[in-house]
Amino acid sequence: MPNRPSEPAPALKPPARRPSGAAGRIACTVYLAFALSGCAGIKPGDGAAGPAGQESSPSGAHSSGSGETGATSISREVLYKLLVAELAGQRGQVDVALDNYLEAAEATRDPAVAERAVRIAVFSRDQERGLKAARLWTEITPNNLDARRVYGALLMRAGRLEEAIEELAEIVRPPNDDETRFSLVGDMLAREKDKSAAVQVMDRIVERHPDNIHATFAHVQLLGRTANFERALVLLDEVLAKAPDHERAIIFKAGILQREGRTTEALSALSGYLERTPQSEAVRMTYARLLVDAKRYEDARAQFGLLSAQNPQDADVAYALGLLLLQTNRFGEAKTQFQRLVDLGKRIDAAYYYLGQIGESEEDYEAALDAYQRVGDGDHRLNAQIRVATILAEQDKVPEARAHLHGVRVNNQQESVRVYRAEAEILVRKERLQDAMTVYDTALAEFPQNSDLLYARAMLAEKLDLLDILERDLRDILSREPNNADALNALGYTLADRTDRYEEALEFIKRAYELRPDDHFIVDSMGWVMYRLGRYDEALKHLRRAMELKNDPEVAAHLGEVLWVMGDKQAARKIWDSALESTPGDKRILDVIKRFGP
Repeated sequence: MPNRPSEPAPALKPPARRPSGAAGRIACTVYLAFALSGCAGIKPGDGAAGPAGQESSPSGAHSSGSGETGATSISREVLYKLLVAELAGQRGQVDVALDNYLEAAEATRDPAVAERAVRIAVFSRDQERGLKAARLWTEITPNNLDARRVYGALLMRAGRLEEAIEELAEIVRPPNDDETRFSLVGDMLAREKDKSAAVQVMDRIVERHPDNIHATFAHVQLLGRTANFERALVLLDEVLAKAPDHERAIIFKAGILQREGRTTEALSALSGYLERTPQSEAVRMTYARLLVDAKRYEDARAQFGLLSAQNPQDADVAYALGLLLLQTNRFGEAKTQFQRLVDLGKRIDAAYYYLGQIGESEEDYEAALDAYQRVGDGDHRLNAQIRVATILAEQDKVPEARAHLHGVRVNNQQESVRVYRAEAEILVRKERLQDAMTVYDTALAEFPQNSDLLYARAMLAEKLDLLDILERDLRDILSREPNNADALNALGYTLADRTDRYEEALEFIKRAYELRPDDHFIVDSMGWVMYRLGRYDEALKHLRRAMELKNDPEVAAHLGEVLWVMGDKQAARKIWDSALESTPGDKRILDVIKRFGP
């Protein structure tokens, strides 16, 4: 059988189809004015153009004193520009909309209109007018942090770093040099494409606040997010020297150390912190999770146990501890944690899903079915419903299993494909291969270019000796995805194993090997095709490496065969016997032993 695979500016979005806030009120005034006047009489010029009332006026605008009773303070010229801008925006005429909004913003000095001009300029990537609009927005509302951040970002993108530094430095000018303000600046800079320029700007801003720990930590965070890890670690030590109890700093340091592969140092740093500050739940949670990553499961369990004792109502702790206990096969204790989540009313769908898994592990299928059926919408919904069908099939209730899958709600093509595959795989396990082929045929009639379905049908076709279908489906995938390593490997392996087209097989496997040289399935395929070509030494080298990558019974079958053919029958028997110890009754091992005698 073929081997299987195991720059938008900060705080801004594209302009809305309809204006909001003051700009929205202005637009309403425009439409009403035109409706009342019959449109024909409205031309650019001074005077009233709307109903009485100050509410529709942009802030900061004043009536020119037309003498008309109840006149709004918006000139006809401004109303006209706003109307043209709005209609142009709706028609996709971005340049026209931007010109008119910018002129209206200059005339009214209304912050909402200026902001809208900035949004459109950023959306259309008009650097010159974006800078002009952002400068105006900042002048109108000098205390608006979003305005300053956007203007600073646009200045950076224009290469005007000195001006950007001055603009962003205003955000953290004392007495407003607090943690929130520095974080705002750091977050904005982290989103910039030019990371070097972002760090340069932050360096210059922070050097004005040498004794401000918030400035230093914001600097650290930016350095970490831009992969300047060594500098970040140096500054982190400065922060922790000044503030040894800084939770976020020690957590950030551990994260960098872990990312750099220095897990032991990360654990040591967290452990030392907890010795001084044992009540820190955030640090202990980080420590426990890092212990899990380091596969120190018992130590991690002890830390999660302390967290649970500190705060038994903490759903995050119960969830993490439940997963750890489940991973280490302590099903009874895991069940307690997931039941606690149900009782707390937190993460209920996930809790029921894992309770279902525990029920399966304990062969309590009634409990498993009950738990899976209680999983509502969310990430685990479809998995739970597929598990229900799988359990029913294992109880020899295949018609019920298929009916259940047919009733599952699917929200998109990906989910529909998963349901089709689940049904087919149930039929394959029950040796109803032709029925499974019918399911795949139906699915591919609906989704003819879906690579997952094509690959699955190809694997089934190999079982049915329909190699023409296998080759057709895999070539179909490769016609659109020439670098699909799984399809390349499956086609190459099948040609090597089931035909005499060895040279053609080698080309496919070579391409897969170039893409994934450490995939044990692909390395095994390379060894097998070399064996079929009579290049035994090369075959042996690849098959030994495949066994080093993963002790797989199929690889063991191949390696033993090559050793046997090369005359080392004792080594072959040793390989096969070892494989049967770990996977008793494996058909591939038994078949090769049968072919070569006892």
